[in-house]
Amino acid sequence: MLKKLFKYEWKAFWKVPTAINVFLGIMTFIGIISLASPFWELDIRGIEIMLGLAVFFYILAIAAGSIGVTIAITARFYKNIYTDEGYLTNTLPVTARQIILSKLFVGVIWSFITGAAVSISVFSLIYTASLSYSDVNIFYEFWQDFPEFLRFFREEAKISFFLFAFLGLIYLILSTALSILKLYTAIALGQLFSRHKVAGAVMWYIGEYVVFEIITSFLRGIPSYSNGLFSFFFSYGISYYNSNSYSVLLSMLIAIGFCLAVCAGLYFLTEHMLKNRLNLD
Repeated sequence: MLKKLFKYEWKAFWKVPTAINVFLGIMTFIGIISLASPFWELDIRGIEIMLGLAVFFYILAIAAGSIGVTIAITARFYKNIYTDEGYLTNTLPVTARQIILSKLFVGVIWSFITGAAVSISVFSLIYTASLSYSDVNIFYEFWQDFPEFLRFFREEAKISFFLFAFLGLIYLILSTALSILKLYTAIALGQLFSRHKVAGAVMWYIGEYVVFEIITSFLRGIPSYSNGLFSFFFSYGISYYNSNSYSVLLSMLIAIGFCLAVCAGLYFLTEHMLKNRLNLD
């Protein structure tokens, strides 16, 4: 049943994020054509301002696309469960767990697709600019130096780059799921309000944000995560490597474990609210 629900969720949701990613693709194509043209080399008054505005609107488009997908994921969850549409959803022969997981899987996948689209867009423009306005092919140079990079990375981090990338991917998946679950939990808890449930959800989300900031501030204060020579950024504040205490591998495993635990907590809270405290009034 979960597989069928996933297919249904995918068919119901794909149009909005697809449109957003197509828009990002069009913006990237326009950017590549623009950078490949000799226009920016012309001696035109105010061309620096024009270039600055072009970069500003490109960044704005990228941000709008990413935020748009997040809004679509949030709106889909709320509309499909807690509005009039929810009367049909919650009478289907499926469990609350299946409903949440199907939406979470689709949300994570589309978040990754959008993230990949943004990354490809940025790298494509950087590559085009490097070919058009310099004699250095930065990607070719990096590929040539890649074996040396692997050796240097292993010496400094005491971990294989490929293992680092694999664990980083796991953490990225979990942190993406965590971002979505924070929204789901806030919406579910917002239903505790008899009126102004959307405002209640916003208040719960702000509360979650404050709690996470307090936790990450505490983690930043732990000496073993500070004053290190090798910096490794984690979304929730586990930020620095100290060669005298913790290795990068251990730091990554701690971050993955922390993220997994919080994901589990938010998930079960959302499931509990959907099973026992559903309020469609």
